[in-house]
Amino acid sequence: MIAEGDLTYDLPEGTEAPGRIAGRCVGHRIEIDAPPELVWDFVADFEGWSGWNPLYVETAGRAEVDGQIRFAVLLEGLKPQKGSARVVTVRPTECLEYMMSSIGGLVKAFRFVEIEEISPTRCIVTNGEIMGGAMGGVIAKVMGRKIGKGLAGMNDALKRMAELKWSGRPVDGRTS
Repeated sequence: MIAEGDLTYDLPEGTEAPGRIAGRCVGHRIEIDAPPELVWDFVADFEGWSGWNPLYVETAGRAEVDGQIRFAVLLEGLKPQKGSARVVTVRPTECLEYMMSSIGGLVKAFRFVEIEEISPTRCIVTNGEIMGGAMGGVIAKVMGRKIGKGLAGMNDALKRMAELKWSGRPVDGRTS
């Protein structure tokens, strides 16, 4: 569970969905006052993420199963880190999942964005990363908090953008 007070972002239930890797999961959950379909429009537009998302500062590719996506992630205190991933799940208005591996599979990361409808005009978004592989525990210990904080920043920006669009106000990227 997420504990805002001590800024930990543990999300142990994130590994429970079928097809996900074993490992330590960090993440963030947020309620958004906008329909799941509208929130999905932002989630599914991977190439548009860099226009509003403070975590993914460069993005290329499409949210299509088996598609390759490329990105640069900006974590607090670090330079942008470039990477790529394979999209493994696309369930419109519900879930986007993608996976990456490095150092010959010693480090694996499984990312997911889930949308759960509360009502036709409100939803909960869970944004998480499972760090697995032989070195996943070490990476989680060293980077877990920074990753969790980055996911929280992404969720906050997603909430702001979706709620602005739902209210009919102009949506203008990263402004607060």
